[in-house]
Amino acid sequence: MRRRSPSWYSDPVAEKRKESSGTKRRGSRPAAPAVVSVTTQGGPFKGVSTAVVRRRASKMLAHLALQGVELSVALVNDEAIHELNRSYRRKDKPTDVLAFPLLDQNGANSRRRGRRGPVDPSVWRGLLGDVIVSIDTAARQAAERERPLLDEITMLLGHGLLHLLGYDHKTDAEEREMTDLTRELEVAAASRNNSNTVIKPHRSTATPNATPKKTGAR
Repeated sequence: MRRRSPSWYSDPVAEKRKESSGTKRRGSRPAAPAVVSVTTQGGPFKGVSTAVVRRRASKMLAHLALQGVELSVALVNDEAIHELNRSYRRKDKPTDVLAFPLLDQNGANSRRRGRRGPVDPSVWRGLLGDVIVSIDTAARQAAERERPLLDEITMLLGHGLLHLLGYDHKTDAEEREMTDLTRELEVAAASRNNSNTVIKPHRSTATPNATPKKTGAR
């Protein structure tokens, strides 16, 4: 089921591209590069660079060979994500990441949630949806795991992106796959090149605080 982005969250770049995309015929020209927009609410957040987050998200999309797609990322505080978690999931507490897919816009309506297997780039186009990360919660989790904040944000970003692409973790098999794919995206995002070469998944020793589709981790 399609979920609309939160009313407070408006990405003018994505909106403009969404309006113009309807006038172009699919397949009339080579696929455009992926577009990532990053906004903040409740910041600025010390030690967090929107440019670095944008670059890491772009590397994830390139690693998945996704072209002509748009991804919106919002970096927010606990207050903002608490309100969204309460409104959309009826959970009265902050969480680490929420994902709002726009399945009816990218041609992937038929993809079963939680379906296992690789991403098929040919079925994805337009606005994938929104990934919203709480920097406050990410900072606490990074401290608990004794790792840099950027690494925690990268994990949450990859996890949220996979939810936009139809992955889920309602079963043990789905959770193992999502954990491996998230780790793969983390490695791709932190790499020093923009290669689309497939990186062999690394088995994570700890399952990330996973979020169901359009959901948060805790």
